[in-house]
Amino acid sequence: MRNKFCALLVMVYVLSFVGFAEALTLRLAGQNPVAHQNSVQMENFKKIIEEKTGGKIKVKTYPAGQLGDYALIYEEVSKGTIDMALITIPPKFDQKQQIYFTPYLVSSWHELYKLFDPNGWMYKKVSGFHDKMDIKFLGFFMDGFGGLGLTKEASKPLDPKVPKNVLCRIPNNDVAKLTMTSMGYRTVSVPYADLYTALQTGVAEGWYGGAAVHSYLGFRDVVKYYYPMNIYTELEQWLINKKTWDGLSPSDQKLIESTVAEINKNAVKIAEQEEIMYQKKLAEAGIKVVKITPEQLKPTVDYVRKMVWPKLDKVLGKELTQELIGEYAKK
Repeated sequence: MRNKFCALLVMVYVLSFVGFAEALTLRLAGQNPVAHQNSVQMENFKKIIEEKTGGKIKVKTYPAGQLGDYALIYEEVSKGTIDMALITIPPKFDQKQQIYFTPYLVSSWHELYKLFDPNGWMYKKVSGFHDKMDIKFLGFFMDGFGGLGLTKEASKPLDPKVPKNVLCRIPNNDVAKLTMTSMGYRTVSVPYADLYTALQTGVAEGWYGGAAVHSYLGFRDVVKYYYPMNIYTELEQWLINKKTWDGLSPSDQKLIESTVAEINKNAVKIAEQEEIMYQKKLAEAGIKVVKITPEQLKPTVDYVRKMVWPKLDKVLGKELTQELIGEYAKK
């Protein structure tokens, strides 16, 4: 009888353990509207992980900033109160994270594949930044190139030496300010959550960053001009809390990494297609989309690199800046 009782206890323990494993839920937070490709791929990730683990791992998605803006989400992933995220990285915890805003690291779609190579320089540097925050970096998600959505026409937009007579909203970081002032714009820092109202009331006359999809989904009622300047790579990053990651089995870790890698592999192609599609949608909404060829853009690319890159050492530090210049100056 005692042996049967012990066996029963063992069975209950095993069943409770299995039940616990099956109940594992990863909370995945994002920042963009549900129609945005970023949010679509969060749902795709959820579907793949749940199917391939037979429900052992479930993913609860929170798009559209449901758990806060990206700065708050990043902090919560670091603490482990949010398990995963697909977000823009805030520089408030490490100024070197402003490296993502470096203007014209690349300026064309075909160059992006090398920039996002998992074995490349940028990938390895980024992994080190996140390690210090107890976060595991899983990969880049390409969202497009940062353009300019303006409420008024810029003066000679392809000549960086000419004042543009536009007050342009920038995020609160030094690299963005260096970039836009070098291109002839006056700048104002406004929280992203307040950007629509700022454009509507004239507090800002345009905004720096955002691919065509962002200007269309978020600001098509207030912007009048869109300039696809390809200023910087508009990207988000897949992240997971380090403790959460270490608690997963090797096979589950491999599955998550391979799933993210496959999604990211297609992201550049999707982003390029969406840029074309949303530029068309912007035009259909009555917004003037200024067509710019690579040849027309090249003088701006060369000028901004010359003016901004050497000054990055004040933000990124001399060593990292020199590495970056050595890696990308001839690209």
